[in-house]
Amino acid sequence: MAPSLQPDTPNTQTFYCFDPTTDPPQWRPASSCTAHDTTDRLHLISWNIDFHAPAPRERMSAALQHLNKRLSDHGQQNDSPTVIFFQEMVESDLGLIQQAPWIRDRFYITDLFRTHWRASYGTLTLVDRRLHIQRVFRVPYGLSRMQRDGLFVDINMQNPHATGGNPVIRLCNTHLESLASGISSRTVQLKLASEFMHGTGRYSTSGLPTPHAAILAGDLNAFAPEDAIAPNECGLNDAFLALGGTEETEEAYTWGKQNPVGMDGKFPDARMDKVLFCGSVEVLAFAKIGEGLKARVDCSMDDDTSDDEAEDAYDDVWVTDHLGLDAEFRILDL
Repeated sequence: MAPSLQPDTPNTQTFYCFDPTTDPPQWRPASSCTAHDTTDRLHLISWNIDFHAPAPRERMSAALQHLNKRLSDHGQQNDSPTVIFFQEMVESDLGLIQQAPWIRDRFYITDLFRTHWRASYGTLTLVDRRLHIQRVFRVPYGLSRMQRDGLFVDINMQNPHATGGNPVIRLCNTHLESLASGISSRTVQLKLASEFMHGTGRYSTSGLPTPHAAILAGDLNAFAPEDAIAPNECGLNDAFLALGGTEETEEAYTWGKQNPVGMDGKFPDARMDKVLFCGSVEVLAFAKIGEGLKARVDCSMDDDTSDDEAEDAYDDVWVTDHLGLDAEFRILDL
């Protein structure tokens, strides 16, 4: 574990904003925001980008291009502020994210380095700069052989008519324990995250405000019967089901069709990735993203190859084994 992180409790961390006025331009701490827009809408994207597959730079570059195009299209139809959750980020991903002009222009970032990760990969969140971040904190799961956590961001919704303080919307980006061996751990991990969403249990002694509403999304590795009932047991609504989705259908599955070579057909398709919510919020729209998305990878080892050989040296690989999720929310009772 990173030496400064305490398990099962909130560990506050800095977030960052790109400053083009410095010499050289750079990402700087942004512990206090001067916001921003008043809104009751929130656009959320969550995506696990496989940390283990080859060609991480090419795959992440393709993912970022896809997201940039999707956000451009979203802005033409509904310009609600966007938050992006990433899971399984690696060091090269951090560099590509920080270099992307559209991210520099539009987003705060929770992590520049691996400082707050306990494994070689971790979670990272991008927050639209039109939103007012009140705090960022991680809750490392004490019961986690794979060193997983929940990355929380509290958003102040800037209601000018609110009495007793502006309502806080709590967002949780999480990656729960993998594999069948992690079933019992996932149940405990989601229960802990839900306490911080509801303001109950261990959360009640944390000193944090009780959120007006909360949204959790990420790779929940949900493929066992216990995983299907865990959200309901934690008092959380499922965005996919709330809008009429049906379990064990092609529409539901987020994992299984884009597995790396050698894994095809070894495991059944599953709805591993979910968006869950509670409190005064409703889901308006829900979709999967990244289906069929591939990256072009240069597989050549020799710079002296002919043009025909060079063309054959490229391969198209899946950007990731998970489909991403895209959801639109409205905050109620503001």
